[in-house]
Amino acid sequence: MLCFEKLNAIKGFDIWHPANARQNSYAWSMAEMGDYIYVGTSRNMFYSMASTMQQSGITSNQTKLLDNNAEIWRYKKDGTMGWQRVFKTHPYDKSFGFRAMIAHESPYSTALYAATIGERVYIFKSTDGVNWKKIRTPQVVGSSSRSFASFNGRLYLSTLDQGIGGKNSYLYSSVDPEFEPLELLIDPSHPCYQKDQNPTGGIDAIKVFNQRLYLGVAGENGAEVWRSNHEQPAMNDWTLVGDAGFGDAMNREIMSMGTFKNHLYVALTKTFPLVLFAPLGFDLVRLNRCDEWELIVGGHPMKPTTPTTGKRTRSLSGFKSGFNSPFNVYGWQLITYQNQLILTSFDDSINMKLIRDVYVQREANLVKRIGRDKYQLLIEIYDDIINLLEQYQYPKGFDLYTSTDGIHFRPEVLSGLNDPYCYGGRTLLVSQEDELYVGTANPYEGCDVYKAQFVGCQPYFSECQLRAYFERLAALTDELRCLYTELIDILLTLFNGRLY
Repeated sequence: MLCFEKLNAIKGFDIWHPANARQNSYAWSMAEMGDYIYVGTSRNMFYSMASTMQQSGITSNQTKLLDNNAEIWRYKKDGTMGWQRVFKTHPYDKSFGFRAMIAHESPYSTALYAATIGERVYIFKSTDGVNWKKIRTPQVVGSSSRSFASFNGRLYLSTLDQGIGGKNSYLYSSVDPEFEPLELLIDPSHPCYQKDQNPTGGIDAIKVFNQRLYLGVAGENGAEVWRSNHEQPAMNDWTLVGDAGFGDAMNREIMSMGTFKNHLYVALTKTFPLVLFAPLGFDLVRLNRCDEWELIVGGHPMKPTTPTTGKRTRSLSGFKSGFNSPFNVYGWQLITYQNQLILTSFDDSINMKLIRDVYVQREANLVKRIGRDKYQLLIEIYDDIINLLEQYQYPKGFDLYTSTDGIHFRPEVLSGLNDPYCYGGRTLLVSQEDELYVGTANPYEGCDVYKAQFVGCQPYFSECQLRAYFERLAALTDELRCLYTELIDILLTLFNGRLY
């Protein structure tokens, strides 16, 4: 089983300033260089999310005492030095988080690169981990980035013009953007551009597999995966290898991709922002080296499609979406560690009470938008969901599943490492010393970082415990299904039909 050691004495790292520490909501990105691991945080995530999701009825008046300037912290891997803040963005950057980070070696230097989220995306570089320089990138479009890749001596960066997904594919490349400008690889305005040979939606994820670059894309008819045809990606040189949400049009985004035993694993998330308010479990597919895909985790499609790249069948693992839990809305990270595939989730269950409480506070505004009857029904449904979670003893907090063959999975964590507010396993890193690091998402109290290792062969949960858990989960899901039709109808009215 996996054993975990918490590496921070206080949630959010800042032991000398607890009020600041609580504002480090997510360990949002993680990378390794030399003797240290580096963590880029998100700040005040609930406030930051509310400012971009006003159509959902979730808004925030909390502005006092907030410091939304993104931070980077580091930890010495041998444990001889505690957490040290090495960088903080300036207020004029208007960046509230570092969403992506990578170490990249070029002929010019070996350095860390970190990308922000905010009014616009900025790229920062450091060769020593302490001194950080903003790279001049006037040609880069977008407000954030979720993904870097270092491939054949070049650095690749995708950017987004909204929180997730979008309609435009922004992919940039450079040997070293400090010395050579980032080049836009896919340019729809170019006279030679051919639409069917390039992705067209927002690029949520990038992964190197089988000596090619793979892109996880928010397509018009569902999530897509595109592969570069050669080792040096270029415009009009891409092949569509997964499309139409892999058989379910509700699969709109790709939260993570990871490689394991000659396969590329892809975690698919349902439509935003609906998936956060009426939780719907993620699907997991995998592609082999011939780009043939198969469903590993997932149930009956909500909106069936007919992909051109393959056929959706029953899940090989036997698990329905979200490992049978609708609250596992993301497969947030995938990584290989000691010959096992590890997946961490975003478990949305703890947020049901928060959403309900905010909607109660916003009663007057919501009644104007959706009417008194629908408002009252909305609150009643969330009350029912909250009560059902307690009735069936649902373990709140993120899950962590492992697999030795990429098909059969077993949970190692079901309750956020015994912290219900720790709803996400946001980052995973395997160090050069073959140690596993797990960074969490906890906007309620502040994030944590754990070091984990396999100890012995005894599983964490017994067969009897797992049988009882999945039986309760099945009963809970059946009762939720009776509520969801009306809930989704009301939410679509509230969102004015606008989904990402």
